[in-house]
Amino acid sequence: MFQDIQALTSENWNDIHHWLTYFWIYVPLVLVFALTMVTAHAIIPSLIMTGQLPESAGKIRVAMTAFASLVFVAAVIMMVLTVDRTLDLEKFWDRWLI
Repeated sequence: MFQDIQALTSENWNDIHHWLTYFWIYVPLVLVFALTMVTAHAIIPSLIMTGQLPESAGKIRVAMTAFASLVFVAAVIMMVLTVDRTLDLEKFWDRWLI
């Protein structure tokens, strides 16, 4: 059914290192994207409507949305790299669901 467990080689540990690096870069990118979008499209308009921010503060929404778009593209690229590295992990761990 399953192969006997083998000791991990240095190449395997290097693959794990790269996968974890890409994954831990991906997580903050997603958080930055979400916080930027919430700020630009929920918090700032709400503060403008209540009068706590001037109308001119609405101009920053465009810049924040553009920044969030760049972060989103970076997050997609990191996810593609993470999935690509997941295929390297298949060399020594053939079970996707434990």
